[in-house]
Amino acid sequence: MKLKKTVLFLATATLLNAGWFSHDKEYYLSHPDDAKAKFESCKQEFIEALKEKDEDKIKDIQADSECRDAESAYNQHKQELYRAKRELEKQQRAKEMAKKKKAFEKEYQAKLELFKQSDFKSFMALKKECQYFSGTNFFGEDYSPKSAKCKAWKELQKDKEQKELTTLLSQYPDEKLLDYKNQVCKNALYGDITCDFARKAYEERKKQMVDYYVSHKDKLKQDFNKCYYKIDKLNKSSKYQEAQKARDSYKCFMAAQAALKFNIYGYFQPMK
Repeated sequence: MKLKKTVLFLATATLLNAGWFSHDKEYYLSHPDDAKAKFESCKQEFIEALKEKDEDKIKDIQADSECRDAESAYNQHKQELYRAKRELEKQQRAKEMAKKKKAFEKEYQAKLELFKQSDFKSFMALKKECQYFSGTNFFGEDYSPKSAKCKAWKELQKDKEQKELTTLLSQYPDEKLLDYKNQVCKNALYGDITCDFARKAYEERKKQMVDYYVSHKDKLKQDFNKCYYKIDKLNKSSKYQEAQKARDSYKCFMAAQAALKFNIYGYFQPMK
């Protein structure tokens, strides 16, 4: 009896080794190592058949359903591994991005508080570095420390500039603003913040004065004619430098600027 069992076992093993019992795709899908081994075996046999130019063997391998099933399962398994790897990388990138965003937000809030307390000149010293900030780089959103700093700077820029203009307009009334502008811009280099904003404040003052005169034409007429008669008298006395100085004075300059709105171009005749 024992001898019969041994013979049966050996016969079965022989049949298996001979390939009489093959596996289908379902088996290979659940046994990826076997699928790879079978695929590599079929691939090697195919290469050898090509080398030997054995067309019958080539056709047999190509028609072998188990080879095809093993290859299909092997490729499917590779795709699944690839997708799993991509998903893992995606999750890792998401974690890294979340970490960057958190650090960015912390740095941004810190710079925001710092800049709120900064004096105007110190704040505007960052203009060259941050004025063209966009919040992005070649790869997309920029979460670098510099980006956090410049985002905070850009957010406060308009408010800081408006407050500086308001301060200058309040601190230097009438011609005192002109004197201040001339003083700080006398030896200023191009791009000097103090000079730039003195000029901006003066332009704003000029606009305010022109708007006032346009809305109060009688007052414009009074101030314009006062300047006209003064300048005319100096010119008639050949005091041309003094006449020019009077023409360039704050009050006469502003009146002349407003008179342009009424098509009066200079102190050639009194305003009617």
